[in-house]
Amino acid sequence: MSQLSFESLGEAWINLVHLTLQAGARVNDETQELLGVQVTYPASPSKSDPLLDQFGDQRMIADMEKVFFSEAPNGLGHSYAGLMRGPGGRNDLQDVISLLRADRTSKRAVVTLCGTGNGKVPCINAVQFLVRDGSVQTIYFARGQDAYQKFYADALCLAKMAQRVAEGLGLPAGTVSGFISSCHIYHRDRPAIDRFLAEGPRFLRNGKQNGDR
Repeated sequence: MSQLSFESLGEAWINLVHLTLQAGARVNDETQELLGVQVTYPASPSKSDPLLDQFGDQRMIADMEKVFFSEAPNGLGHSYAGLMRGPGGRNDLQDVISLLRADRTSKRAVVTLCGTGNGKVPCINAVQFLVRDGSVQTIYFARGQDAYQKFYADALCLAKMAQRVAEGLGLPAGTVSGFISSCHIYHRDRPAIDRFLAEGPRFLRNGKQNGDR
């Protein structure tokens, strides 16, 4: 299993793409895949992340906001908002907050996302909130994530969920850690990925990716 931990979401994103490209295996004519990746980033990202500002797709970010938090139509054609179920059956995180207010050490503050029986399954399947070391730690499982196109947009929404729970408890938000079963990129995105990996390090604080020497 590959483990990545970074102090900014932008660093996590570019290194996840780099690792998937370098260590992943070709699955078919469409995708290259790396199995069992764990990635960690801050749940309260900096207001300005130069890498996301430069390379993030604002339309994708807006669409994922709708997917996670609204049942309104979105460009991706699906919604998680109605599929989320917390420990009390709610989809607004209030049951998660209530549970953790009553029992700060609970391991049951979990939101699950299930399909509707039509064969489609959300990419994000479970999100757990744990109060540990005086802050809210968030852990999620994804059956699959597109490392280049969607990871960062998902990550911003998961961080927003973590912040909402933390605010409801009057605690700081710690980190978000994801376990991605199938971390993949699409061959059609290679030209954009190559530019991203070539130009992106200029926007990191240390000017290089984790794998660089």
